[in-house]
Amino acid sequence: MAFTPLISLGLAYLIGAFPTAHLVGRHFNVNLRAHGDGNLGGLNAFRVIGWKPALIIGVMDISKGALAVWLADKLSPSPVVPYLAALAAALGHDFSIYIRFAGGQGMAAILGGLLYLQPCETLLGTGLFLFCYLMFRNWDLAWGVGMVMMIIFAWLWQRPIWQIALVIGLIVTIGIKKWIDAPLARRIRESHPQDRPTGFID
Repeated sequence: MAFTPLISLGLAYLIGAFPTAHLVGRHFNVNLRAHGDGNLGGLNAFRVIGWKPALIIGVMDISKGALAVWLADKLSPSPVVPYLAALAAALGHDFSIYIRFAGGQGMAAILGGLLYLQPCETLLGTGLFLFCYLMFRNWDLAWGVGMVMMIIFAWLWQRPIWQIALVIGLIVTIGIKKWIDAPLARRIRESHPQDRPTGFID
């Protein structure tokens, strides 16, 4: 079917756009866009409303990234489409159509997609992230190391260049969304100093 890739990417966006953190926050009568760093993700939920809701959000967001890629893999014969679906799901998470294009920074959704696409590299990179976080207690630094190592492992596993390039593109979107969200985080810090995050992103 000629339009299958477009359908796959559209579905991936809609799946990724499911506003897990927003809905969980509402359940606890908290607007996560107004607390912490304003990010609609599991880590900001952890800081604001606790680890149990954050765990639910994290599992759901990882699952929706994996589901979007799995569905694209089943619907399209092209090996490129599942990688593009991971990007579409991340963009859906970042700019959700369901909540006026607000969202998180896509880390969990990207992790879910990469777990399906490149499980060995992703698990090793995640393991290094956990090690670095336990050593330095800095979320940004730990995830930076973990994601760079995912790229290096993909290269060592002799993945095609286009796959490595798309993984790099996925990771770059996290930094871009963090930059886009910086003014909101700054406004929250100024109005609620007690909400100031310490060395974390989501």
